Amino acid sequence: MTAVATVLVEEQATHDTRRASRTLGASGWVGAALLGLVVAVTLAAPLLVTDPLAQDFTAILQPPSAAHPFGTDELGRDLLARTVFGGRTALAVTAVATLVAAVLGLGLAVGGALFGGAVDAVASRLADVQLAVPTIVLAIVILSFVGNAFVPLVTVLVLGAWVLTFRVIRGHARAVVRQPFVEAARVAGAGRGAVAWRHLLPSVLPLFFVAVTLSASAVLLLESSLGFLGLGVQPPEADWGQMVAAGQARLATAPWLSLFPGVALIVTIVALQLLGDALAERTGTGRAGQGVAR
Repeated sequence: MTAVATVLVEEQATHDTRRASRTLGASGWVGAALLGLVVAVTLAAPLLVTDPLAQDFTAILQPPSAAHPFGTDELGRDLLARTVFGGRTALAVTAVATLVAAVLGLGLAVGGALFGGAVDAVASRLADVQLAVPTIVLAIVILSFVGNAFVPLVTVLVLGAWVLTFRVIRGHARAVVRQPFVEAARVAGAGRGAVAWRHLLPSVLPLFFVAVTLSASAVLLLESSLGFLGLGVQPPEADWGQMVAAGQARLATAPWLSLFPGVALIVTIVALQLLGDALAERTGTGRAGQGVAR
């Protein structure tokens, strides 16, 4: 009985994942293509562009040209190189924070479903408290006191993103543990670890990947917002939010300073949203829980 139930759950999860990959729709494939392009360009940055810190005082604030397709900044640095390397920084921070937040949300959701009672109640109350405090305010307070090094920055991003994964997975996980085949597995002597590994995780993994994609755009937006406020990645290292803020004072005379990193940021966020929405529709998640990562 338990073996058959395990096979059925795993086959259903695999079917859901394959169905999502086959039926992303036009918008989902556009999002996947754009995101793939951005990631590929940022990973190949050392091969595609020059040193983002190299200064040329004979080419200060030059508009876009053949020599500098995105123009130069106030120190004569090539803006194309800084935009590409800025994407590398932003995507690296976003990837780490998103994965940590997703695993944390998954662990709390699965743990609450398996243990129930006080464990689920405490996790739910923590999620409610997190939702009651705007993430940007919490980030400003924390980073103002402890500094904006990599670990504090990732920590505040995780605090703002774990709730989405938790809420997306919690209801489904609670429904799965009430299924007859799970009860049969428990009667047959399966412990909580076996139930989680054989029945629960295969069922929630499609939703997990949806939550990762949806929360990544919110994390990237928050990371860039903190950079814009001067609380994110610090100069001379390039970051999209920081670059948009640096060019704000010269919008009238040198709009390219903010335009190109801003466009790169928007394209990446839109790509993540398109891909996440397509996956959510194909797994029946819809847009549930997107508002929790603010």
